[in-house]
Amino acid sequence: MLARKAVLAALGLFCLLPIAACAADDSGDQSEEYEDEPVGETNDELRSAVSCKEKTATAYDDGKPFSITTITVGGKLVSKPTGHAFLKMQAAADKAGVRLSLTSGFRTMAEQQALYRCYKTKKCNHGNLAAEPGYSNHQNGLAVDLSTSTWLAKNAKKYGFARTVPSESWHYEYFGGRDPGGPCTNAAQPSGDDTDVGELAPEKLDWVGITEDSTYARQVPLKVKPVDAAVVKVIYRSGNFELGTSTDAAGNFPVSYTFSAIGERTLTAEGYDSTGKKISVNAVDVTITN
Repeated sequence: MLARKAVLAALGLFCLLPIAACAADDSGDQSEEYEDEPVGETNDELRSAVSCKEKTATAYDDGKPFSITTITVGGKLVSKPTGHAFLKMQAAADKAGVRLSLTSGFRTMAEQQALYRCYKTKKCNHGNLAAEPGYSNHQNGLAVDLSTSTWLAKNAKKYGFARTVPSESWHYEYFGGRDPGGPCTNAAQPSGDDTDVGELAPEKLDWVGITEDSTYARQVPLKVKPVDAAVVKVIYRSGNFELGTSTDAAGNFPVSYTFSAIGERTLTAEGYDSTGKKISVNAVDVTITN
């Protein structure tokens, strides 16, 4: 995706610089930012939630601007490929009993400028070292801060992630290149597996009472009408978080869910047949308010 000077042998990439240089931005004495270690974790709903509303953002690599497409994962803005790769890693961590959280993602120029001012004035953000705007790892669309664990350290590279700041065990970057596919995959894009929205026919399910880009209070009645009688069960999700399951076809598979956090969400309804095979996924973008 980017021509990086930092390349990691563990992922089959190469670097002609010492390992310390490979792990940091090449921007003089601001090359390595330091941040406070992330503490605490968000609740599971927000931790795993996704908003597929795409936004175009300006990213930077060694001061050079370029455009990326972002989505929101766990309440954090991330590039689409990085977000999808993280969600796959998070799902695997969940199966292993590890609650993997994304604590920081993509930074806009304005956000990096604010951190840099804090570093220069020592009047905010504890005066932490911050890279010059345009040279931060968090502006390249690849960098994320994650809740640390032994599982993450052992498995991150399987999903294309690698540590790039030796002093920060929570700082990883996505070097997988392509978008592995996920809940925000469009039908025209390549996708990774049959959990991706674009792989399955949405016309088998119609949302009832919920429309695209609408606003709802925290308590949301979820319903979908099956156009195909083969659908016997529906599971509702936002990202990796399950909102509820229904087998009541006569009632349009109703589930009432009360959201604990406001913000944009992409809700997906997954339809399953009697053999347990997923045969349809239909998604809708909404905003949850107080």
